Amino acid sequence: MTNASIMRQKRSHRIDIRLTLAEYEKAQLMADENNLTMSELFRAKTLKNRLPRRVTKVAGQTYWELGKIGNNLNQIAKAINTSVLMGEPVVVDRALLSQVRDLVKQVRREIAEIDLITDLVKQVRREIAEIDLITDLQDEG
Repeated sequence: MTNASIMRQKRSHRIDIRLTLAEYEKAQLMADENNLTMSELFRAKTLKNRLPRRVTKVAGQTYWELGKIGNNLNQIAKAINTSVLMGEPVVVDRALLSQVRDLVKQVRREIAEIDLITDLVKQVRREIAEIDLITDLQDEG
């Protein structure tokens, strides 16, 4: 079914939604800025946009796992420092331990950047969808 044939069909189903005042005002502003009715705006925003992938959930889980690894490294470092204070011999490559800690910090930063990039991609997709909607409406009018 083409977009044109969908547009010619009678819309007989209704959906009621509740919005906060701020949400309503934001939606009304978006509709006004694009010369759309609220119905046209919500159809465009919900039916023409793809749902985002759940990258942030994976990133959050990975970040949490890295935090656990970091905690384990800190516990190891504390045990080593305690042994040193008690005069017990400890054979540890402190440079290697420091490198591992730095790697954990680097991965955390990279995950945060992935989240930021994902948010930027979502924003660009929304803006492209709005442009597509305006173009579609201009073509139909």
